[in-house]
Formats: sequence, C-alpha cells, structure tokens
Amino acid sequence: MNFFGKLYNHNSKLLNISFLLIATMLLSSCIPQKQIVLLQNKSGNDVFSAVQNITERYVLQPNDLLFINVTSPDPKLSVFFNPQVATGGNANTYAREFFYYEIDDSMNINFPVTGKVNLKDCTIAQAHARLYKEISNYLSDFTLIVKLASNSFSIVGEVNKQGQYTMTHNQITIFDALAHAGGFTSYAKRKEVKLIRKLPNGDAKEVVIDLTDDNIINSEYYYIYPNDILYVRPLRVKTFGFGESISFNLVTSLLTIYLLILSIKKE
Repeated sequence: MNFFGKLYNHNSKLLNISFLLIATMLLSSCIPQKQIVLLQNKSGNDVFSAVQNITERYVLQPNDLLFINVTSPDPKLSVFFNPQVATGGNANTYAREFFYYEIDDSMNINFPVTGKVNLKDCTIAQAHARLYKEISNYLSDFTLIVKLASNSFSIVGEVNKQGQYTMTHNQITIFDALAHAGGFTSYAKRKEVKLIRKLPNGDAKEVVIDLTDDNIINSEYYYIYPNDILYVRPLRVKTFGFGESISFNLVTSLLTIYLLILSIKKE
C-alpha cells in the first residue's frame, strides 16, 4: 500500500476512534426517563390512602415557638392572660409579638397567671388540652387558641431556590415543599431525595425518598414536618458537565483527547 493509502487508513481510524469516544460519552450522559418522571406507578396499585393530619402528630421540641391567645366574654379577665395590650386608640388591639411563647430546654413555657406549663411529649392538640386545664382553674368561660408558630422547613441541593420556607398550611406535602423551592434543576436526582428529620429526643433521622415512585403517597414522609431538611442530590452527569447543553469544558476535553491521540499516532 502506498504512502497516501496508509495515511488515509490512519486518519480514518483516528476519526473512528474520536467519534466512538464522543458517542460513548454522550450516550453515557443520557438520562433515562424513568429517573426523571415523578410518581410512576411501579407497584400497579391505583388506590392510595395518603397519611392524613401528619403535622398534628408533630411532637413539640425545645425552641419551638407557640402562638397562644386567651379570650373571654370579659376583656378585663382576658388581659391577665394576654398582658401586653396595645394602649392606642383601639383598646382591643393586642401587640401580637407578646402572644408568642418559646419552649425552653426543659419543655416548659412561662405562661401568665398559671406560671410554668410543661409540654413534654405533647402534640399541638395535647398542648392545647394541657393549657386549657391550667387556665380552667382561673376562668370558667374562655376560648383558647394554640398554634405552632415556628413551622418552617429547609430545602437545599438541586432546586432552583434553596432556602428556608414557612409552611403556608398546617400541613404540606413534599411536592408542595419542592414547589416553594421552584422545583428541580436539570441535575436533580429525583430517585434519591434525602430527608433529615429532628426527633423529640434531639436526635436526627435520615431517610432517602424515591419521588419517581407513586408509593410515596402512602408513606409517612409524604407530608413535611416543621424543621425538616430536604437535600436534593445531583445526578452523576453533572460531574461530566452535561445539563441542558454540552458545556465548554466538555468540548475542550474532547478536543484535547483528539489532539493527544493524533500526536501519539504520528510518533
């Protein structure tokens, strides 16, 4: 074979190697649909019974903030349990910041008139019942409101708006939480969303959730607890620079590999 024929074969092999390398990298970066489509029916079950009232089962913890308000037909009696009354033109307008009570490390709140009230192992409903019993020693006719004021969660990782968010309802789903954060980025690993939940004893529980499986609706983790942290992990393709488009770094790397092979073949 003459010189030009050898050169032609050499260049053809080089091009084949280059195209094969590029094709391999591109194919390895393709994301199967099963990894990005949410709520796939993997079990064949079309009936769901979502866990209800999940936040009503939330057990209060130290540093939680409670909104507590006592009202009675006689405003003169109510003032003892809501001592900070605005003294402006409207005597019935309360300074709202004084309705909030923080639970201390011993799970107590210091409530007017009644003194310390221990709320250890209490849900919101149980805290309401315990406070109602204490206040009943002083009032016979009153209305009591107890709400969790520190009802926020955090979400980080491959979402469009990382941060801490306030729960807009008494309970929200994990998909509501993701919507608050602007949804997933192109790199989000939907099959492995990590949830970190603080337990009443101070420990933290960590679980990995597959949001591509519709059985999440039947899970106790379908609803978000106050103080939950969600971490959305990145797909492995992010390491290679693949997203909605091929990155400049990837193109540069491929060109470098091509020139390297070319220089080796010339030796």
